[in-house]
Amino acid sequence: MTPLLLIPFLAGNVQAVPPGRLDAARAVERARYAFVIGATQSFDAAFPPSVFEERVARERAEELVLQQVFGVTLAPAQLAREFDRIERTTRAPEQWEAIKAALGHDRRRIEDAFCRPALIKRLLQARFAFDPRIHGEAHARARRARALMLQGGTPPGAARMVLGRRVTPDEATGDLLRKAKAEAAVPRVLASPDQRATSGPIALHPEAAAALEAQLVRPGDVSNVLSEWDRFTVYRLVERTDESWIVEAVILPKRGFDSWFVEVAAARPGA
Repeated sequence: MTPLLLIPFLAGNVQAVPPGRLDAARAVERARYAFVIGATQSFDAAFPPSVFEERVARERAEELVLQQVFGVTLAPAQLAREFDRIERTTRAPEQWEAIKAALGHDRRRIEDAFCRPALIKRLLQARFAFDPRIHGEAHARARRARALMLQGGTPPGAARMVLGRRVTPDEATGDLLRKAKAEAAVPRVLASPDQRATSGPIALHPEAAAALEAQLVRPGDVSNVLSEWDRFTVYRLVERTDESWIVEAVILPKRGFDSWFVEVAAARPGA
């Protein structure tokens, strides 16, 4: 179970959560729990009612923030496409069938109780991750670091690292990142942190690798500011081999989603 972020404004929203949403959330989790290997607790012990009150209140708050901050309201056609996407691509078909059965094979109920929260979370996090207003300060620092690199200086915190030039495209990940890029209207979206290699040369998403192929040709070349889900990066080439780029890198973290969400949701009317 993914732990919920407990935030003060949720407490006031429990009464506003429709009972049907709570029942549906509980039915979905019960269907999932049947597939947990080695579970020692009963479902009711593992998932008391407060879990679903907090979860559904959080989902409601996320939807309101998506609407009020980014002007995005889900249309029925989007929910239908999300249902169809899961049908085509799920890697856990037995769980998916169990979830549909738990919701009575009612497509509208499945779209509302299961597809809606997942799609809202994905859209909200993509909009947040690549919104230039939210991350303007970090982006400005990255631009200053790049300017210093172009002048031959070394920005504070710069570190040497090895980036892999040879990458294997992951179609599903690539599709997700391209969608996030289109939705956020920010160029050069790189791979999510969990897609990076944990040892050896750092693996890049094909889009990032293609950009660096053109930008890092000779020692001293400096890349543009690249935007990832959680950071801005700038690279200066030290050495280029057939397999990798050895670079000086500056990494500027973006603002964290959870702290931003708590602040913004607490200030939203009705959140």
